[in-house]
Amino acid sequence: MIERSFSSLAWLTFKDLSGHRTYRLSLLAVLLIPWFLMVPASLFLIDMGKVLLDMLFTGLHGWLFAYIFFIATPMIARDIELGIANIFLTLPMRRTTYYGARFIGLLGGMIPLFTLYLLSSLLTIFWASHAWQGYIPNTLWLSGMEGMLLICLPYISLMGILFLIASRATGAAEISVFLVAVWILCWSIPPVLEALQHPDVLSKTSPWLVALLETVHQFLPDLTSSQISLRLAHELPLDIGQVLGYCAQHLSYTTLAWLTGAVLFIKRDLS
Repeated sequence: MIERSFSSLAWLTFKDLSGHRTYRLSLLAVLLIPWFLMVPASLFLIDMGKVLLDMLFTGLHGWLFAYIFFIATPMIARDIELGIANIFLTLPMRRTTYYGARFIGLLGGMIPLFTLYLLSSLLTIFWASHAWQGYIPNTLWLSGMEGMLLICLPYISLMGILFLIASRATGAAEISVFLVAVWILCWSIPPVLEALQHPDVLSKTSPWLVALLETVHQFLPDLTSSQISLRLAHELPLDIGQVLGYCAQHLSYTTLAWLTGAVLFIKRDLS
């Protein structure tokens, strides 16, 4: 019975997403974005392969951000503000079943978007390789596919943070404020820490501030994936140990955020 309720709500969540006009427009957008990105990339003919891959990765970051903030967040906020969560929980349905099914359903909504974007990006790379022979490396498509798969992992972690915030939030405003704050910290702290690697910068920075930034960084996922993007764009191989550690880090972070949120949601008063 629990398994049936879980799968039914997860499927209902996906169907609800697919019925939204915003989601359908997103499906069209991810198909077109790679082809539009090829226009500015063609201006850098000598480094076209690197620039094109950088832009494709940037486009991926862009629509993943849009999906979580403009599709997933309003849906979770609606459940809280309109009391839809209470309707499901009076079926009866366990809170963990509802919480987990919504999470899986929203993650499932990312799959068609990612698949279309990946296919469109690969077609763009193949077309550019044919149109500008000699300027696009033959293995660029492999680097692009590998990078896109890895870049998705931090946003799964961000989805876990979304559910952690929503487990105690009162509505869309509160969820959005905290989620934006986390997103800003995730993008701003890594380049600051990288700058602190230079002795001149480090000598002019207070030790307690450095310690604070490093501590906060340990509690946040690395959304930038900058090292992966940089190495793949320059056709440099990824170390298998670092890739496995990167995957383990984000999957562990997602699991921890989801479990913590589930515990808080179980104890929450929804009346």
